[in-house]
Amino acid sequence: MKKEWFDQYWNDMEVPQEELNQAITNGIRSGKQSKRKRKRLKLTTIISSAAASLILVSGLFFSPVTEVLAKVPLLNLIYDEVTTSVGSELFASDLVTELDETATDNGVNVTITSAYYDNHLLGITFKAEGDQLSAKNMDKDNGPEPGYGYYLFDGKEQNQLSGSMSGLKKTDDGFIGAMEFYQPNQSISNDFTLPITFTSILGEKGTWRFDIPIEKRPADKVVIEGETTTKTGSYSLIMNSITKGNATTILDYKTIRPKGGKNDHINIDVFDDDGNRLSKRNIGEILSIEEKSGRIQVQERSLFTSAIDTNDDYLMIYPEVSRDEFDTIHPIQQSPFEVESKRFGYKIVVNKVLKQNQHLIIDYYIKNVDAKSYKKDIFQNFADQIKLIRSEDVISNGDGQDQYENLKEDSLILGKKGKVINQEELHFQSRFKFDNPEKFTMNDYSLMVPFRIFGMNDSIEMKPVKVYLPNQ
Repeated sequence: MKKEWFDQYWNDMEVPQEELNQAITNGIRSGKQSKRKRKRLKLTTIISSAAASLILVSGLFFSPVTEVLAKVPLLNLIYDEVTTSVGSELFASDLVTELDETATDNGVNVTITSAYYDNHLLGITFKAEGDQLSAKNMDKDNGPEPGYGYYLFDGKEQNQLSGSMSGLKKTDDGFIGAMEFYQPNQSISNDFTLPITFTSILGEKGTWRFDIPIEKRPADKVVIEGETTTKTGSYSLIMNSITKGNATTILDYKTIRPKGGKNDHINIDVFDDDGNRLSKRNIGEILSIEEKSGRIQVQERSLFTSAIDTNDDYLMIYPEVSRDEFDTIHPIQQSPFEVESKRFGYKIVVNKVLKQNQHLIIDYYIKNVDAKSYKKDIFQNFADQIKLIRSEDVISNGDGQDQYENLKEDSLILGKKGKVINQEELHFQSRFKFDNPEKFTMNDYSLMVPFRIFGMNDSIEMKPVKVYLPNQ
């Protein structure tokens, strides 16, 4: 090949520069997001660079790239701009189902463009088109914040799934969006469809209903062994299984707590054998609770939006306990008087109770709390969260923890921002305002004191546990 001929051929070649730049950008982004390939990334990058050079010289590069871009240009944009990390990784691995289902109402077309499923997570992407649609209506008063409204199944609250939704993003061909839902407790069937009804798009009311087919992809569930406890033995964690998805990981485990710890939170941080932290989607979903021999046994599940690399030999799990209790309720008495946590030993000493015009002021000191163990905003939050409750609405649930139910309109009174009198002495005031002060009788109310704020922020570390993974 003569150099002059090659130069002429190269200079005359029409290069779709915009498509080329977008393809390169997408490739770089996909490489950054693909944690599952991290151990082979350096070698793969070198090979890919060499291969790209050869393809460019041969003149065969543009045909396949143009074909791919023509096939899914909209999905490329959606999965780059508005979907979650799980959706993006599944799309990069060609594990999403491309769809083209359209519903029309009031001059607006809504089209479902793709769907995916991985380890209890299911997602959909869509586009909306219509001459009357405008981004100006995104922040329209009383409209849904993302710019659209919808419901799943029959619309009943108990049948809705928790999840996340993107805002609408304007494109040359309309607006695009994405949603992701968590299907708890059970896996979907092979012929599962997700019924969804859109009720508004950028202020335009209508009904756009779909039964979206969700392709179930197999997940690999492995039984594992591992157990850890706190130093006192009050808490235990026993690993049961790991379910490995294409872009996610599920850990199932049992926690054992003391009787008063039913509402405690045992958070787990998980790292692979390279020290990479798995990204967590939810914190300890409760599958079942039972009491045995005076202890509470809780079956739990945590979902991580990170996949386990096939070369990983083990996981390191770091559990941490945050203790909780219901707000301590105590009737307002002639000062001074004390209110003490039934579980933690924290207490407040109420120095004065003052009624000034429309306000009730509770002046108190926080005791049995190590001031150096907490940031100032924790104390401020505590002072802000003290409430008043009408004493006649307080009931006992039989285990020493007072509760309340069937509250009247004026039963619960929230305080205004707490006031710091002396930070070093932990001296604070909580203030309450009444619309009808002449009808307010101090003796009719009790204090609700949130000692749980200190318990939740004084976590207990459990011993880490190393869980070996079967040969993958």
